[in-house]
Amino acid sequence: MHKPLFLATLGLALFSHLANANDTTPPPTAPLTLYNSAGQDSQWTGVGRLIWKNRHCIGTLLDSRDDTHGTSGPAYILTAGHCAGGVNGKVIVDQPITGSIAFNYFIDTKDQRHTVRLKRTVWNSLQGADLALLELDATLEELLAQGITPLKLGRSPASGSAVHVIGEPSSISKGLRLSTCTERFHSTASVGNWVWRNVRRNDCQGLDEGASGGPVMDVGSHGLVSIANSLHDTEVGAIPLNRLQGCFNAGQADLELEACQLLPAFQLEPQGNGFKSLTKARSMADGSLEPARWGFQFLLDTPRYRYKASTDALACEDPVGYSGTIPSREAMINDPIGPLPGTHYLCLVGVQSPDQRPSRALMANSLSIEVNLLPPGRPQARVLVEHLPDGGARISWPKDPDVAFYRVKRGEPATTDCNDLSGYRLLRAQSRDIPSAALPLKLCSVAIDVIGQNSEFRTDLLQATAP
Repeated sequence: MHKPLFLATLGLALFSHLANANDTTPPPTAPLTLYNSAGQDSQWTGVGRLIWKNRHCIGTLLDSRDDTHGTSGPAYILTAGHCAGGVNGKVIVDQPITGSIAFNYFIDTKDQRHTVRLKRTVWNSLQGADLALLELDATLEELLAQGITPLKLGRSPASGSAVHVIGEPSSISKGLRLSTCTERFHSTASVGNWVWRNVRRNDCQGLDEGASGGPVMDVGSHGLVSIANSLHDTEVGAIPLNRLQGCFNAGQADLELEACQLLPAFQLEPQGNGFKSLTKARSMADGSLEPARWGFQFLLDTPRYRYKASTDALACEDPVGYSGTIPSREAMINDPIGPLPGTHYLCLVGVQSPDQRPSRALMANSLSIEVNLLPPGRPQARVLVEHLPDGGARISWPKDPDVAFYRVKRGEPATTDCNDLSGYRLLRAQSRDIPSAALPLKLCSVAIDVIGQNSEFRTDLLQATAP
């Protein structure tokens, strides 16, 4: 099962784990509970429990000092974008935020935790990355005086390097745990309608929901290199922090710095049916196929935009193949999808003018919209019948990827016509028990797929069996 590590479980679709049969790296260690009543794990006091509305995540105090300036600048934390109000399609910049983070968050320091309010979202994105840089309602100097230790950004290590991941499992207030394992480069991952590119995967153990935003530290350099953001079966997904390098000056976050790779950004709001995840070509009466189309309508805060389609989300960061600039008043993309079934991506960037250059930062902020194109054809209604010990029957309707829902009806075998549209009702449970006293009966089922096509009407005659 693949899921974000915060407390709300979502249905997901993610790329499969790539295992290397010849891998000789050491296995991950069991998670180690951290303690700090005697200062023994004080280097992790800056890793804390972040609370934003009803979401519980992990945040990390960032060491934003440089060699020539003091500690009087603002205090900043890093966490996952979905932990702090991130919205797909919108890169949030310089907005107020409410919430808090509790530092010194160990199992044996419950009465010594230091809680600080959140103040401002400096930058937050769910498109391409799942990352948020937040400013606290305190200075770094004030937190240092409280014994809270910040962590320094580091460069991403080579794929296959050893890392520490620090977080707390889903049982809140148990305190931080540290796991050591191996982190590797991974191309893309998706959760719901979120698509993340150039991600990392590690096999650290002991993390679960509630651990999103936890720091990933390179064992060799001791630098903060990634932020944990999702769980992929036995692996932890992580977002690298390379783009933050160059975004600080004199202890202050400054996104306008030339070396900072976070701006320019744009905000997009889908209209109509929003982000769809499944579609297929429509089967016409003459046997031909009407191709599936993107049908993506949106509002955009930039005057113009560019787009392209690809079967590789990483291509969204390559300016080659994008359309010319299109006025945002024409914010409707209805090109055909496919035609080959599989995963397809719509890439989009908002731009200020036809001459705006496709900078590395702009392309890193591109929005990737993922759609899975199913094989064409009308759906099939499937029904499984299991005889029960009392002579009754258990009926179930198996789930298929392209079946959105079923409609069913039942009645006397002699008088019930499955081809008559009247009497059908939405199926609300995937299985149902029919007592023997209600048998025999005729069961009628019709499946409706993701684009509203009906299957042929299916008829099942159910008979009682001897108990």
